[in-house]
Amino acid sequence: MSDAPELLNAWEPPGPVAEAFALDFTSLFKGIGGPVGTGKTTTCIFSSQAFSASMPTCLDGVVRSKGVVVRDSFRTLEKTTLASWFTWFPKDHPSWTFTGGNDRPAVHTLRFHLPGERTLESITEFVGIGDKRVEDILRGWEGSWAWMNEADLMVRDVLDYLTQRIRRYPSKRLLPKGVDAPGQVMADFNMPDVDNWLHGSDQLNLPGLVEGKPPSWTFYRQPGGLDPGAENLKNLPSDYYQRMIEGKPSWWKRRFIDNLWGYSRFGTPVYPEFNEAIHVAPRKLDPRPGVPIAIGNDAGMTPAAVIVQLLPNGQLLVLDELVPGHNCGPSRFSDLLVALLLERYRGFDIRLAVGDPSAQHGADTEAGEFAWLDIVGKALGTPVLPCFTNEPALRMEGVRLRLTTLIDGSTPGLLVSPHCKRLVQGFAYGYRFENQRKDPTAPFKDRAEKNDFSHPHDALQYVVLELVGRMPIYQQAARAGRPGRERVAAPGSQRPGDFDVFAV
Repeated sequence: MSDAPELLNAWEPPGPVAEAFALDFTSLFKGIGGPVGTGKTTTCIFSSQAFSASMPTCLDGVVRSKGVVVRDSFRTLEKTTLASWFTWFPKDHPSWTFTGGNDRPAVHTLRFHLPGERTLESITEFVGIGDKRVEDILRGWEGSWAWMNEADLMVRDVLDYLTQRIRRYPSKRLLPKGVDAPGQVMADFNMPDVDNWLHGSDQLNLPGLVEGKPPSWTFYRQPGGLDPGAENLKNLPSDYYQRMIEGKPSWWKRRFIDNLWGYSRFGTPVYPEFNEAIHVAPRKLDPRPGVPIAIGNDAGMTPAAVIVQLLPNGQLLVLDELVPGHNCGPSRFSDLLVALLLERYRGFDIRLAVGDPSAQHGADTEAGEFAWLDIVGKALGTPVLPCFTNEPALRMEGVRLRLTTLIDGSTPGLLVSPHCKRLVQGFAYGYRFENQRKDPTAPFKDRAEKNDFSHPHDALQYVVLELVGRMPIYQQAARAGRPGRERVAAPGSQRPGDFDVFAV
């Protein structure tokens, strides 16, 4: 029988994210997403046994735990996961028992010494789903924890079933009165596409680790393989990721190296330069005192507004979005926008309000009618100016310039507050070029699809165009070529020209 603390202390975490994941014993469901080679499998192996050692002691002094490792097929599990498992927990250890294997479910029973003269009995089952339902494989199973290995390759039903079957071992009669058995499901994966169930969808009311995440679910995202703070580098060749990306397409690098959610299969994002780890603030942004605010507006019956600040160093902070939804007229929209300004921006100067240039037309002034921009401007107490152009390619290039700007080599030129959910979701996947939905492989068009994400992005484009100015955008577009082309963030410092950004 081995000593559990000594064995668990022999594991050296590949990085702080992996360590936090391994020692999280309270989340009902926890997932770790990382690039290839970041030690996710070993982290889950040790997390399972650390969780087992944290189980309550039964009345007879034995700590009991039962878990299950689930993979898409047992053959894959046996070649990969079990091989890693046996590196740490050999199947021929004299105090342990291993049964099964060879293309059939397996069970490994481990026994450890714990402090206080206690014994840990940890039972781990290994199963592959194959072409069967998880209910057929684990019918009647009762356990303490479950591990979905390469969870992105499974269907959501596996998680739903496993969360029903944990917290059932050991039975109540073995535990002291008033003590309940804890339970946890964990998952590891390379970052899949945003259409995968792990991401979730607010629109479809399907909770995931990003959208609609329940309070008891926790997502641990490791840094990209080329990012500062990349994990497990000490166990990899020095040029591991640099050599790996040679000859790989951009979508592959994005998912398996950069550790970013992949594109939706229903269109190409307008801004492939967007990196959530760089361009989304870690916490809600508050307005900077003494810095004026600017407002971009998109008109129509699905209007939107964004509120930004341009800092003295050239960084654009996107502080708020207003996306009231469909069938919202200019008067109602004005009331909502004024309420937001009074709540968060009382005392701040509005030096610029700009909107869709087409919204300045269509009113019969002789009959007392006002255009959309006029109605909103009257409510704000400041004119809402029409943007100088409605050319989509130029508007997109303005935002793209901010995304590819690094100020002093490290500060992103655009930083979005995380509570601006429609903008962030649009950057990641929702704001996309048109293509034929029935054929996701069809080439995209240069026109962005009109959807729930396009309206706040139109508003952002209008205000960025006016704040940044025309010449930097013209110069960037001339260097880059056709809109939509992928580029990496430019090194060094790029700042707006020396002009008064509020002299519009």
